[in-house]
Amino acid sequence: MSLFDLTQLPDDILFHVCNFLSSPGILELRKTCKRLHALTLERTIWTNAYRNFGYFLPPGPSASQTVYELERVLLHAHQWDTIWAIPALLRTRDHRSLKISVPKIRSLALYQGKYLAIGTLESLILYDLQAEKEIYRRKIQTKPFWLQCRNDITDSSANLYIPFGRESGNNTTSLQLCICKVDSLGNTTFDDIPGVEITYDCIASVGYDFFVTSQHSGETVLLHIPSQKIYIINAASGTSTQEGHITNVIFMPRHVLLIYTHYVNMQERKYFELYPLPDPMSEEPGARLLPTHSGNLSMHFSEASFFSSDMSVDGHEIIWLVVLAGIQLWALRITLQPDGSMTFHSPDYDTYRFAQRTMVHGFDLAFTVTGTASSTSNPCGRGISRFATPKISWLKYDVHRGADGRISTKSAVLDNRILPSFILYDFDAFRGLICGTTDSEEIVVMDFVS
Repeated sequence: MSLFDLTQLPDDILFHVCNFLSSPGILELRKTCKRLHALTLERTIWTNAYRNFGYFLPPGPSASQTVYELERVLLHAHQWDTIWAIPALLRTRDHRSLKISVPKIRSLALYQGKYLAIGTLESLILYDLQAEKEIYRRKIQTKPFWLQCRNDITDSSANLYIPFGRESGNNTTSLQLCICKVDSLGNTTFDDIPGVEITYDCIASVGYDFFVTSQHSGETVLLHIPSQKIYIINAASGTSTQEGHITNVIFMPRHVLLIYTHYVNMQERKYFELYPLPDPMSEEPGARLLPTHSGNLSMHFSEASFFSSDMSVDGHEIIWLVVLAGIQLWALRITLQPDGSMTFHSPDYDTYRFAQRTMVHGFDLAFTVTGTASSTSNPCGRGISRFATPKISWLKYDVHRGADGRISTKSAVLDNRILPSFILYDFDAFRGLICGTTDSEEIVVMDFVS
């Protein structure tokens, strides 16, 4: 078909044709003639490309994004996806140190690709990476203890929550829980959470406006952060909490999964308990939450993340996790049975058992999942982790669910020259940004795309 014939087509057909074009392809189409130039300035073209083309992007687009902002986001996503897919291309294009005095860094959190929250022994600092300036600093009266938990933020409207503990009075065995909130405009607030005392070795996790931690008293609590309503997690009867300890907390859209680790005859065993997230509008604070499902599995892994959920052919809900065992990511399927039990299946379990013979283990996994990379029914994820051999090295991971429902995982070792041996780091898988610190005072920002 000639260009003249193409321009005779009605707009709805041309809109449909543009659904098959990448973001650079849409810009190439813009150069052909005035009519197609005007067509490619329509916001619908870019919102459809955002939702349908398969780029690794957070849910969106937002109603506030203009055509030109969407163009910029999609062109960046196209370039980043191309770089990520080929390990040989994966190198930092921009490497800079922050122009800021930051002594004794203890916590880092990247937010929306724009803000970096920095926790020190004395204060919390918010730095604008785009404007390259500090926009907020608050001194904390008593020395804060920053809890190391990543916010798995995929929604552009979600808040960043940074939990920490601080000493209260003469009590040196427990800490008062405090939470700093940063919204999408960079506004920052602090809240003391009355009634929650934590310890220096507690596990903590944040997700979907909720926070889970173990208290000084030994109870595990679930806090709804905006309303400050506190709920008590009642473990299922059995040995999971009496003889084990919580090693993983995984938030999902409607549930939270607690994983306990226990050793039986020198054999590591994992206990799983699934709890519904309460509705803070109707559920009274102080309510005791009971698990809907529980199960146990003999399997070693250091970290775990939620990947997706769906229904089996016989109508049972399935939860897919990815677990870091050795230096590999493995898919773990949990089927929720009607009697409240769980059944487990790993498609690569034989390979997993062989891989456990290695003495090298990954740690510090940063993993992100998006449902927009293909469709909401076929999510994909990407992440990085570190391992010591004894030098610190880095791995990249890709996880996909195909049209047949099968989960595939791929990994690749990165060139040691790409990333330094960070003490702390955070990774933005949507934008190709990593921030880290190699000592207690300097912060390095590295961009894989710019």
